[in-house]
Amino acid sequence: MRGLFKKKIQHKISFDDIKLKKHKKFSTPSIDVLIPTLGREKYLKDVLLDLSKQTIVPKKVIIVEQNSTKGGASNLDFINEEWPFEIDHTLIYQLGACNARNIGLTKVTSDWVFFADDDVRFKDNLLEDAFEYINLYSIKSMTLSSLQKNEKETEKNIVQSANFGTCSNIVNFKSLKGVRFDMAYEFGYGEDVDFGMQLRNKGIDILYLPFVSMLHLKAPIGGFRKKIIRDWDSDKIL
Repeated sequence: MRGLFKKKIQHKISFDDIKLKKHKKFSTPSIDVLIPTLGREKYLKDVLLDLSKQTIVPKKVIIVEQNSTKGGASNLDFINEEWPFEIDHTLIYQLGACNARNIGLTKVTSDWVFFADDDVRFKDNLLEDAFEYINLYSIKSMTLSSLQKNEKETEKNIVQSANFGTCSNIVNFKSLKGVRFDMAYEFGYGEDVDFGMQLRNKGIDILYLPFVSMLHLKAPIGGFRKKIIRDWDSDKIL
């Protein structure tokens, strides 16, 4: 009964005194990048430019482009330019983040996959720094810090994460066997929480890494969620 009248009790466990033994220098991992996109051509090109400068260059960038106009052409002319990685481009006419990511997952061929958004920016050593920690902790899933402009990182330690960062997670692809985005969450929110729960139910721990960060622009246009217009939205009396 006492718990009903108490504020939530939080226990912070510090691992600062635990010295981790560094593994030998890891061999360069193979990694694919999965990006669903809709109407953000300029932003997406900037993401590709950031990826092209990485000290660990991705093997392949998987782009699932959505177009609401049936039979419409692709707006991504720049994907035909010369890039230091393969670009696997799919144009579909069904909107939705869950469907797009599930399609992208069928095209992954590397040992690791980096889930990214089409409106993030990052430094040249993002992937290398992330793999240093992945190697240090011998983990299979890590969510990177993804902050908006002027947003401050409040977490000071690496912690277990309750969520899966669909715009900032690097995960071992073998761990994703049988794991997919639930279409029940399409055009809504919570698919990342559910996806993370599926991983954890398989025994895959997800760590949040606040020391390796990206800038999430949260572009005002496009994205991969479509506003749902209901039949009664145009009624005189709502």
